Amino acid sequence: MSKFIASAAGRRFLFLLCLGGSLAAAGPAAARPYVETAPERGFHLFTRPRKKDPAAQWEWVQSLDRAGKARAAARQAYALRLFWPQAPEAPGAQLLYARHLDRRRRFQEAFDAYQHLVDTYPGRFEFNEIIARQMDLAKAIMEHRKGKFLFIPGFSAPERAIPYLEKIVRNAPESPLAAEAYFRIGQAQERVYAYPEAIDAYFTALNRFPDSDVAEPSALGQARCHIRIARDSPEDNRAVETAIAACDLYLQRHPDSASADDIRATRRELLARQARTAFDRARYYDRILRRPAAALIEYRAFLAAHPDADQAADARRRVQELSRQLGPDAPPPPDSEN
Repeated sequence: MSKFIASAAGRRFLFLLCLGGSLAAAGPAAARPYVETAPERGFHLFTRPRKKDPAAQWEWVQSLDRAGKARAAARQAYALRLFWPQAPEAPGAQLLYARHLDRRRRFQEAFDAYQHLVDTYPGRFEFNEIIARQMDLAKAIMEHRKGKFLFIPGFSAPERAIPYLEKIVRNAPESPLAAEAYFRIGQAQERVYAYPEAIDAYFTALNRFPDSDVAEPSALGQARCHIRIARDSPEDNRAVETAIAACDLYLQRHPDSASADDIRATRRELLARQARTAFDRARYYDRILRRPAAALIEYRAFLAAHPDADQAADARRRVQELSRQLGPDAPPPPDSEN
């Protein structure tokens, strides 16, 4: 026997026998412990998990939550995600933590906690539910007032919601929530008087999602911003023309809306202002500069664009008088007058 063990075959047999004995002793129930492969998270003085592995930590978190110790459960859930970010329990822990912040109305922190789920654990949570909740939080950020004191209502800063709304667009670019996010960005920009930026956001919502629930208010917001730009720059004829075009677009798409009559009235006001500006320009060449040929051209241009304006009768009279005055030197009328 001693000779057999000393031989090469005997040594192999003895090794396999010992190996089989050790595997049998371990048994099928001996599981390999979880090993975190993510980089170390550094030193965290006040955030440490109570248990030694993520499975036990998750059981501890759930027991705290069932006992009504919501803050402790959220804190330990965050510790689980922080120290074992790749563990199977990490997405559930992050969701519990985010919902805790959400219930406490810590809007921005809750949004960021949900965003960590989106960025880190795709496919491991109910996506549509989380994006919808992010939209609610972004709207809450947009309307939240700071500086409240006694009877002082405080102030809102809707522009703070814009980065969060932009994240919703990136998270779900083809979702109906993306349409609403663009619309809300337009609202926020409009409320801080950033009209060109608001127009861009409304335009995107209107053209990318023409059949969405926000299509009509986006078209209205776009027209409203162009109108305000035109009113702020009454001498800018291009701004007035653009505002009229925005009114036309809105009325073309939504002729029976509740705002259609107001837009029609505003359009008439803009046309009247445009006509007044064109007539005043013709009178300037006529009465101030005393350049009859140039004045005749301007009067004719005014009549071509605004034949029914209040000043049309005066313009026609001056066209006849200037034509007689200039005689053969008068510039030829446009084709429409031939």
